[in-house]
Amino acid sequence: MIKKLPFIFSLMLSISLASQNTNTVNIDWSFNSTPSATGNANSSRTIEIGDTVTWNWYSGGNHNVKSKSTANESFESQFFGNGGTFSHTFTSIGTNDYICSPHPGTMFGTITVVAEGTLSIDSFDMLGTINMYPNPTDTNLTIDFKIQNIEKLNIEVFNLLGKEVLTKQISKNDTSLLVSGLSKGVYLVRITSLNGENSTTKRFVKI
Repeated sequence: MIKKLPFIFSLMLSISLASQNTNTVNIDWSFNSTPSATGNANSSRTIEIGDTVTWNWYSGGNHNVKSKSTANESFESQFFGNGGTFSHTFTSIGTNDYICSPHPGTMFGTITVVAEGTLSIDSFDMLGTINMYPNPTDTNLTIDFKIQNIEKLNIEVFNLLGKEVLTKQISKNDTSLLVSGLSKGVYLVRITSLNGENSTTKRFVKI
Protein backbone atom coordinates (compact mmCIF):
# COMPACT_ATOMS: atom_id res chain seq x y z
CA MET A 1 0.00 0.00 0.00
CA ILE A 2 2.80 2.43 0.91
CA LYS A 3 4.44 1.90 -2.48
CA LYS A 4 1.22 2.93 -4.20
CA LEU A 5 1.00 6.30 -2.45
CA PRO A 6 3.40 8.22 -4.76
CA PHE A 7 1.53 6.89 -7.79
CA ILE A 8 -1.85 7.87 -6.33
CA PHE A 9 -0.56 11.35 -5.46
CA SER A 10 0.81 11.82 -8.99
CA LEU A 11 -2.49 10.68 -10.49
CA MET A 12 -4.48 13.10 -8.31
CA LEU A 13 -2.15 15.95 -9.23
CA SER A 14 -2.50 15.14 -12.93
CA ILE A 15 -6.31 15.11 -12.68
CA SER A 16 -6.27 18.41 -10.78
CA LEU A 17 -4.07 20.13 -13.36
CA ALA A 18 -6.05 18.69 -16.25
CA SER A 19 -9.23 20.27 -14.89
CA GLN A 20 -7.71 23.76 -15.00
CA ASN A 21 -7.68 26.13 -17.97
CA THR A 22 -3.93 25.96 -18.47
CA ASN A 23 -1.75 27.96 -20.83
CA THR A 24 1.72 27.72 -22.36
CA VAL A 25 4.08 30.70 -22.29
CA ASN A 26 6.93 30.81 -24.82
CA ILE A 27 10.29 32.46 -24.13
CA ASP A 28 12.95 33.00 -26.80
CA TRP A 29 16.16 31.88 -25.16
CA SER A 30 19.60 33.15 -26.19
CA PHE A 31 22.05 35.96 -25.39
CA ASN A 32 20.27 39.00 -23.89
CA SER A 33 17.16 37.06 -22.89
CA THR A 34 16.55 39.10 -19.73
CA PRO A 35 13.66 40.76 -17.85
CA SER A 36 14.32 44.02 -19.73
CA ALA A 37 14.14 42.46 -23.20
CA THR A 38 11.12 43.04 -25.44
CA GLY A 39 8.74 40.53 -26.98
CA ASN A 40 9.25 36.82 -26.35
CA ALA A 41 12.85 37.41 -25.29
CA ASN A 42 11.52 38.94 -22.06
CA SER A 43 12.46 36.19 -19.61
CA SER A 44 10.33 37.22 -16.59
CA ARG A 45 6.70 36.16 -16.73
CA THR A 46 3.73 35.82 -14.38
CA ILE A 47 1.67 32.65 -14.84
CA GLU A 48 -0.98 30.66 -12.99
CA ILE A 49 -0.62 27.26 -11.31
CA GLY A 50 -0.64 24.52 -13.94
CA ASP A 51 0.69 26.73 -16.73
CA THR A 52 3.71 25.60 -18.75
CA VAL A 53 6.73 27.68 -19.76
CA THR A 54 8.58 26.63 -22.92
CA TRP A 55 12.02 28.02 -23.67
CA ASN A 56 13.02 28.04 -27.35
CA TRP A 57 16.68 28.34 -28.34
CA TYR A 58 16.87 30.66 -31.37
CA SER A 59 20.53 31.47 -32.09
CA GLY A 60 24.05 30.15 -31.75
CA GLY A 61 25.82 29.18 -28.56
CA ASN A 62 25.41 26.39 -26.06
CA HIS A 63 22.87 27.23 -23.37
CA ASN A 64 20.75 25.65 -20.66
CA VAL A 65 17.90 26.69 -18.37
CA LYS A 66 18.49 26.06 -14.67
CA SER A 67 16.55 27.16 -11.60
CA LYS A 68 18.52 28.93 -8.90
CA SER A 69 18.80 27.41 -5.44
CA THR A 70 16.29 29.96 -4.09
CA ALA A 71 13.60 29.02 -6.64
CA ASN A 72 10.31 27.59 -5.39
CA GLU A 73 10.53 24.73 -7.90
CA SER A 74 13.56 22.92 -9.26
CA PHE A 75 14.08 22.48 -13.01
CA GLU A 76 17.05 22.09 -15.34
CA SER A 77 17.42 21.48 -19.06
CA GLN A 78 20.15 19.92 -21.12
CA PHE A 79 22.55 22.13 -23.07
CA PHE A 80 21.20 23.02 -26.52
CA GLY A 81 22.12 25.11 -29.53
CA ASN A 82 19.81 26.73 -32.06
CA GLY A 83 16.50 24.85 -32.31
CA GLY A 84 16.53 23.36 -28.81
CA THR A 85 13.48 23.48 -26.60
CA PHE A 86 12.66 22.82 -22.94
CA SER A 87 9.36 22.95 -21.04
CA HIS A 88 8.41 22.93 -17.37
CA THR A 89 4.90 22.92 -15.88
CA PHE A 90 4.67 24.89 -12.63
CA THR A 91 2.56 23.33 -9.89
CA SER A 92 2.91 25.61 -6.85
CA ILE A 93 2.61 29.31 -6.03
CA GLY A 94 5.90 31.13 -5.66
CA THR A 95 8.85 32.84 -7.34
CA ASN A 96 11.35 30.98 -9.52
CA ASP A 97 14.58 32.71 -10.49
CA TYR A 98 16.56 30.94 -13.21
CA ILE A 99 19.68 31.38 -15.34
CA CYS A 100 21.75 29.97 -18.17
CA SER A 101 24.65 28.43 -16.25
CA PRO A 102 27.45 29.60 -18.62
CA HIS A 103 25.91 33.07 -19.14
CA PRO A 104 24.14 34.12 -15.91
CA GLY A 105 24.76 37.82 -16.52
CA THR A 106 23.09 37.97 -19.95
CA MET A 107 20.54 35.15 -19.74
CA PHE A 108 18.33 35.11 -16.64
CA GLY A 109 14.76 35.66 -15.52
CA THR A 110 11.99 34.97 -13.04
CA ILE A 111 8.80 32.93 -13.37
CA THR A 112 6.19 34.09 -10.85
CA VAL A 113 3.38 31.60 -10.24
CA VAL A 114 0.07 32.83 -8.83
CA ALA A 115 -3.23 31.24 -7.89
CA GLU A 116 -5.55 29.94 -10.59
CA GLY A 117 -7.92 32.59 -11.90
CA THR A 118 -5.78 35.57 -10.89
CA LEU A 119 -4.96 36.45 -14.50
CA SER A 120 -8.00 35.11 -16.33
CA ILE A 121 -9.79 38.23 -17.60
CA ASP A 122 -9.54 39.89 -21.03
CA SER A 123 -6.62 42.28 -21.31
CA PHE A 124 -6.61 46.04 -21.87
CA ASP A 125 -3.79 45.67 -24.42
CA MET A 126 -5.97 46.50 -27.44
CA LEU A 127 -7.68 49.46 -25.77
CA GLY A 128 -4.85 51.71 -24.59
CA THR A 129 -1.80 51.93 -22.35
CA ILE A 130 -1.17 51.49 -18.64
CA ASN A 131 2.14 52.52 -17.09
CA MET A 132 3.10 51.65 -13.52
CA TYR A 133 6.04 53.40 -11.81
CA PRO A 134 8.39 53.71 -9.98
CA ASN A 135 9.24 50.03 -9.80
CA PRO A 136 10.71 49.08 -7.33
CA THR A 137 9.14 51.52 -4.88
CA ASP A 138 8.95 51.98 -1.12
CA THR A 139 6.08 54.45 -0.68
CA ASN A 140 3.87 55.31 -3.66
CA LEU A 141 3.05 53.46 -6.86
CA THR A 142 1.67 55.49 -9.77
CA ILE A 143 -0.68 53.78 -12.23
CA ASP A 144 -1.00 56.10 -15.21
CA PHE A 145 -3.53 55.04 -17.85
CA LYS A 146 -4.78 56.20 -21.23
CA ILE A 147 -7.65 53.93 -22.22
CA GLN A 148 -10.46 54.74 -24.59
CA ASN A 149 -13.76 55.64 -22.84
CA ILE A 150 -12.45 54.67 -19.38
CA GLU A 151 -12.12 57.26 -16.60
CA LYS A 152 -11.78 54.99 -13.54
CA LEU A 153 -10.21 51.62 -12.73
CA ASN A 154 -10.35 49.15 -9.86
CA ILE A 155 -6.98 48.21 -8.37
CA GLU A 156 -6.36 44.99 -6.42
CA VAL A 157 -2.93 44.11 -5.01
CA PHE A 158 -2.08 40.47 -4.24
CA ASN A 159 0.91 38.86 -2.59
CA LEU A 160 2.49 35.79 -4.18
CA LEU A 161 0.19 33.50 -2.21
CA GLY A 162 -2.79 35.02 -4.00
CA LYS A 163 -4.03 36.93 -0.94
CA GLU A 164 -5.52 40.37 -1.57
CA VAL A 165 -3.63 42.93 0.53
CA LEU A 166 -4.76 46.28 -0.90
CA THR A 167 -7.60 47.72 -3.01
CA LYS A 168 -8.40 51.14 -4.43
CA GLN A 169 -10.42 52.78 -7.21
CA ILE A 170 -8.26 55.20 -9.18
CA SER A 171 -9.12 57.89 -11.72
CA LYS A 172 -7.15 60.00 -14.16
CA ASN A 173 -6.92 62.66 -11.44
CA ASP A 174 -5.88 60.21 -8.72
CA THR A 175 -3.39 57.64 -10.01
CA SER A 176 -1.32 57.10 -6.85
CA LEU A 177 -1.43 53.98 -4.70
CA LEU A 178 0.10 54.10 -1.20
CA VAL A 179 2.10 50.89 -0.62
CA SER A 180 4.29 51.92 2.33
CA GLY A 181 2.31 49.64 4.66
CA LEU A 182 3.16 46.50 2.69
CA SER A 183 6.01 44.19 3.60
CA LYS A 184 9.03 44.06 1.32
CA GLY A 185 8.62 41.65 -1.58
CA VAL A 186 7.00 41.03 -4.96
CA TYR A 187 3.33 41.86 -5.52
CA LEU A 188 0.83 41.51 -8.34
CA VAL A 189 -1.44 44.40 -9.29
CA ARG A 190 -4.69 43.47 -11.03
CA ILE A 191 -6.14 46.44 -12.88
CA THR A 192 -9.79 46.01 -13.87
CA SER A 193 -12.43 48.12 -15.58
CA LEU A 194 -15.45 48.99 -13.43
CA ASN A 195 -17.69 46.66 -15.46
CA GLY A 196 -15.21 43.79 -14.99
CA GLU A 197 -14.93 43.09 -18.72
CA ASN A 198 -11.25 44.00 -19.10
CA SER A 199 -8.24 43.48 -16.92
CA THR A 200 -4.48 43.28 -16.92
CA THR A 201 -2.01 42.15 -14.26
CA LYS A 202 1.35 43.78 -13.58
CA ARG A 203 4.07 43.11 -11.06
CA PHE A 204 5.99 45.46 -8.77
CA VAL A 205 8.60 45.14 -6.05
CA LYS A 206 8.14 46.79 -2.64
CA ILE A 207 11.50 47.75 -1.13
